[in-house]
Amino acid sequence: MEGEAAERNADQTSQSSIEIKILQSRSEKVALAKAFLSPWLQFFADDPLFSTVDAYRTKEGEKNLEALLEHVLKNNDNPCVYAWDVNKNQVAGFIVQNTHAVDDVAAGTNPIKQYNWSETALRDIDKVYEFVAKIRKQFNLFSLLGVKKVLFMRYVNVAREYRGQGIMGRLVATCLSEFQKQQRGHEAILAGCSNYYVHRKCLQLGMQLLLELDYSEMDNYKKMADYQTHSKLRCMVLKCRE
Repeated sequence: MEGEAAERNADQTSQSSIEIKILQSRSEKVALAKAFLSPWLQFFADDPLFSTVDAYRTKEGEKNLEALLEHVLKNNDNPCVYAWDVNKNQVAGFIVQNTHAVDDVAAGTNPIKQYNWSETALRDIDKVYEFVAKIRKQFNLFSLLGVKKVLFMRYVNVAREYRGQGIMGRLVATCLSEFQKQQRGHEAILAGCSNYYVHRKCLQLGMQLLLELDYSEMDNYKKMADYQTHSKLRCMVLKCRE
């Protein structure tokens, strides 16, 4: 996770080797799946919410998460924004987006559960899923926003060796800029911020807090690293300009 000192030093860090790129088509995304794999696995290991699932850091878990990555990239028509290190030819960070529509019957599904997990792993996965589901039970996002179709920044991560270099801000800024230019009918863009520092970056870039849920409402929240800092799951929003 990006720390306070790292954030303060971000603007002083050279980023000449990092380019922000956009993948539009499914074929482009699938072709780069292997390049995304390492920071993808780091996301599930380090993200406060998903770090409560020990199985994500096992060999079997990583195999399942690799299959999930391919599923997510293959079944998503939305642009994927990523940071590319031109010197090392590797992905430095990414934001994978999903569409949610008011009549989307698949919105409540959890694709990670389709893979072969132990009973213990499934219990931990269910705890995360049930916690996130509380938002849907407590709030109707579409009624709250008065919209029918939103773009959701679902998976957000910067690879460990690149954290503290301002890359997260560049990724989020690119997503917001592309959202305002898009012609796909999305009326708002949301960011699910399970990480406090991602929340702060979204706030700095003009997104507004829509709702939040305290992690203490999840049974095993104390398994999170630094759970005092990452104390809440927050949903940030920016509506399309009229």
